[in-house]
Amino acid sequence: MTAPAQPPSVGTPLPCREAPIPPVHELKYGQAVGWNCCTCGSRLTCGAVHAGWARGSQGAHVLDAEVWACP
Repeated sequence: MTAPAQPPSVGTPLPCREAPIPPVHELKYGQAVGWNCCTCGSRLTCGAVHAGWARGSQGAHVLDAEVWACP
């Protein structure tokens, strides 16, 4: 006899500031220029948190963008 299947544990999702930064090619324009959250895409106002750098390149051209996240 086998054990009953366990449902996958559903935890709380990571806050935007702790989520991994997507590559620069996956960002919308507003996210890449710092107007929107790099994770959820919502408009940023006061209290935005520096998330880091979204990395990417196209050939020899470096396309890295400084990104921000919701507080």
